[in-house]
Amino acid sequence: MSTLQLSDIASAALEAAKTWPWVLAPLTRERGQAYILQHVLRNRFFSSVMRPAWLSRCPDQAIVRRTISQMGEELVYDPAIKAAHTKILWEMGRNVGLTDAQMNATVPETETAAALGLLEHLARDWHWTVGWLGSSIDEFVLTALPGHNFHPDRWKDCLGLAEEQVFFFRYHLSADLEHAGIKVWRPMEPWLTPEVEAQIRRGLPLILEAQRLFYAGVERQAMWLMSAR
Repeated sequence: MSTLQLSDIASAALEAAKTWPWVLAPLTRERGQAYILQHVLRNRFFSSVMRPAWLSRCPDQAIVRRTISQMGEELVYDPAIKAAHTKILWEMGRNVGLTDAQMNATVPETETAAALGLLEHLARDWHWTVGWLGSSIDEFVLTALPGHNFHPDRWKDCLGLAEEQVFFFRYHLSADLEHAGIKVWRPMEPWLTPEVEAQIRRGLPLILEAQRLFYAGVERQAMWLMSAR
């Protein structure tokens, strides 16, 4: 019987997220722009690099099919909105004053680069369940943590945006419920041997540190944008 509880993973993630930069900070236009610019990189990385890395070793075909469908929605086409998620991400960037040229040319801040490098290592070299958690734990946090700056009402209240201008965030609050969390992670339970559990216990602090680093990169860029005004 597994001794690792998915609820413990969720609780640890939520507790750690309270200390991550940007997540609960006052939302300014510069912080919003910085998030979009760094998330453009992470969005592409997750579906082009990280998910394929751990999927290549996942023996559960139901998980494989579901994740490939998710990757397709992100990069190619989501029939529910008749567009790829990247399309509505770029639209969100324009709503906070970014140009396509800025989003196309964005580069990772130091901490962002470190975060993506660590997550790629976990996806390629650790058990596939560690990779899955690494590519989905933030999606769980942003839907479950009260006050997270990802929430669309924060963008409306702090930046004066209209409801139609925050569609990217509104849609993802529901879409990401299908991508992460205890119910979504349940299919990994049959694969949790003592050896796999040990890897997850060792890997979870690394996953959470990678998430902290990502948001530290967002905050670094936000501070630079504020100073450049």
